[in-house]
Amino acid sequence: MNWFLVAALLGSVGLAVWLWLQLQRSKVATELAETEMKKLQGSQAQVMHTTKLASLGQMVAGVTHEINTPLGFVRSNAQVVVELLAEHRNRVTKVSEVLAKMCAAEVSASQVQDALRRGLPKIRAMLDQDERLNEASELLTDALEGVDQISSLVKNLKGFARVDRDGQDLWNVNEGIESALIIAQHQLRDRIEVVKNLESVPLVRVIPSQINQVFLNLITNAAQAMGERGRLTVESRRNGSAVEVEFTDTGHGITAEILPKIFDPFFTTKPVGEGTGLGLSIVHKIVTSHGGNITVASTPGQGARFLVSLPVDHAALKSHGLGASAVSAS
Repeated sequence: MNWFLVAALLGSVGLAVWLWLQLQRSKVATELAETEMKKLQGSQAQVMHTTKLASLGQMVAGVTHEINTPLGFVRSNAQVVVELLAEHRNRVTKVSEVLAKMCAAEVSASQVQDALRRGLPKIRAMLDQDERLNEASELLTDALEGVDQISSLVKNLKGFARVDRDGQDLWNVNEGIESALIIAQHQLRDRIEVVKNLESVPLVRVIPSQINQVFLNLITNAAQAMGERGRLTVESRRNGSAVEVEFTDTGHGITAEILPKIFDPFFTTKPVGEGTGLGLSIVHKIVTSHGGNITVASTPGQGARFLVSLPVDHAALKSHGLGASAVSAS
C-alpha cells in the first residue's frame, strides 16, 4: 500500500471538509450580517418616522398657537362689528320713525317739505358723523388681515408637510426656508430678529418634506440656543454645482470638545428628558441621503453657523436653461 497516496488523499479530504466548514461559517456570518443590516435599516426607518412625527407634533403645536392668535381677534372684531351695526340700525330706525310721524301728522304738504328741508341735512350729518361705522370699517379691515394670516399659514403648512408625497421633486429651497420660518414663528416672535438674504438659486431634486424638517430643526435649535434675545441670519446662494443654505445664530455657541460629536446619534447637551439627541443626527442623515452635506462652525459665546449644501439638478438646468432654472428669492 502506498501510504504517501493515502496521506495525500486524507489531506485532500480534510482540506475539502475544512473549506466546506469555512464556507458554511461564511454563509452563516453573511446571513447574520444581512439580518442585522435589515434590522438596522428598519430601526433607522423607524427613527426617521418617529422623528418626523415628533417634528409634525412640534409643528402642529406651533401652528395651533399661530392660528389661534389671529382667529381670536377676528372673532372679537366680528362680534364688535355686529354690536356697532345694531346700534347704528337703532339710530336709523329712530330717524325713520320721526319722519313717519311727520308724514302722518295733520299738516300741509308744504309744512312737511319745509320740515324735511330743514331736518334732512342735520340727519345726514348725524349719520355721516356716526363713529360706529368708521370703527366697524377699521375692525373689518383688521379682521381681513387676520384671515389672510391664517390663509398664508395654512398654505405654508400644506406645502411644508406634504405628508401625501414622499417622492423627490424639483424644489426651490427659498420656499422651504420661508415656510419653515413661518411654522417656527411662535418660537421666534418678539425675541429673535430674523435676517434673510435669499438669492436666486437653481432648483434641487429632493424630498421636500424631509428638507423642510431639516430647516425647521436648525431654526428651532438656533432659537433655543439664543435664549431671550438674538439674531438669526438665513442665507441661500449657489456655489458651483451646489445650492447652499446657511443658518447663523448669535447664541451661546458650541465648545470645541462637543463640536465633533453633535451629529452622533443620541448625543445631546440638553438635560435628561428634554432631548433625545436624534435631531442633528437625523438632519445629517437626511442631508447626506440627498447627496449633500452639512457642516458646522462655532465659537463659544459667539453663536454657531450651520451650512447645508445640496447638489444642483443639472438635468433640470439643461432642460430648462440656466435662466429658467434660477428661482427668485421670496
